[in-house]
Amino acid sequence: MSNPTPLKDLKELKAALQLAIGLELSTIPVYLTGLYSIKEGHNTETAQTIRSVVMEEMLHMTLAANVLNALGEVPSVEPVGFKGKHLHPIPSYPLTNPLVSGIGTLQLLPLSPHAVQSYVTIEHPLHGAAKVTEIPLGTCLYRTIGEFYGVILDALHDTKICKNGDFKHHNQVPDTQYYGGAGHVVEVKDRESAVKAIQTIIDEGEGLDPDKLGKQAKTVTDNDRLRNGWQMYSHYARFRELQTGRRFRSTQKAGEEPQGAMVLVDYSAVHPALHVPRNGDTEGGSESAALIEFDLAYTELVDDLYLAFSDGRKPVSYTFHNEKEVVEQKPALPLAVHGMHALKKMAVALMRTPNPASPAHTLCPRFSYVEEGDRDKLRQIVTELRKENR
Repeated sequence: MSNPTPLKDLKELKAALQLAIGLELSTIPVYLTGLYSIKEGHNTETAQTIRSVVMEEMLHMTLAANVLNALGEVPSVEPVGFKGKHLHPIPSYPLTNPLVSGIGTLQLLPLSPHAVQSYVTIEHPLHGAAKVTEIPLGTCLYRTIGEFYGVILDALHDTKICKNGDFKHHNQVPDTQYYGGAGHVVEVKDRESAVKAIQTIIDEGEGLDPDKLGKQAKTVTDNDRLRNGWQMYSHYARFRELQTGRRFRSTQKAGEEPQGAMVLVDYSAVHPALHVPRNGDTEGGSESAALIEFDLAYTELVDDLYLAFSDGRKPVSYTFHNEKEVVEQKPALPLAVHGMHALKKMAVALMRTPNPASPAHTLCPRFSYVEEGDRDKLRQIVTELRKENR
């Protein structure tokens, strides 16, 4: 029997929520790398599936942030002290998660059977194990993502850890600012809405109860439908369909082998991108510049998301035809959404660019967050590399 380490007080609950935001963020680049590696016009069903999961991971980040804000804490990219560990919420790849042992090492890979297997492992309630006790704990605190969210949920129910008066309707991201995925943003104002927000993360994603494997794979609730009525279901079931090349029939259970209509996945219609960490940068002049520019753009996007989670606004300057500059404070979340579209274009361009250090491969986005003190230095390096390669 596994006994997850409970949260002891409000401070630990807030730290756990900071790490939950980062945990959801850690899966997004993994899935985006597979998505952006698909050659244009190919694997449309696969792309739709991966994109739908990414949008819900964004929703889960938002839900965890809303709970944290309601408890009076601001979402932050800074390291978190949690149960004697010093943990950074912003992932760096390859990532061996120090919080949850079962998900293994997260890598940035182009779409392949191995990549899809990793998606299934992440989203499986027991990360591929038959029993939770079969998952080595190692130096981590929790065996599964479900265990981690379970202790958060227990703490939210516990009036000794958080009193009713600790919840305030403060700095909430509203549902009107969430784009394109299933589910709805829960604005947290009390204990009940906080529990609902975390339960939504559990039901849709990686915290899925193992018992759900014995229930219908295509179980649908109101929160599992797109706004146009399109049916969604758990991330695990969606990725199992890609892995097996078959849809689940409506009568099938999530733990069964899908036996419905075929899902054609063409792994040959994928850019052969090779991930090289920032400290292993050997790609070449203009190629290195492009990779660094992507890192800086990704860093700005992450900062914008965290600013949005705290109801922040960002100064945006406009220069008119009379050369007069006007600065306006804009909501950060719409700017982050625009940033995601720009980042996609940069990622696709990288994956079409041959890697000078490995001719059989193309470049791969690194999704490497740049600390504030290093940003100016990297911008200068980009400028110098661009000059050298004119």
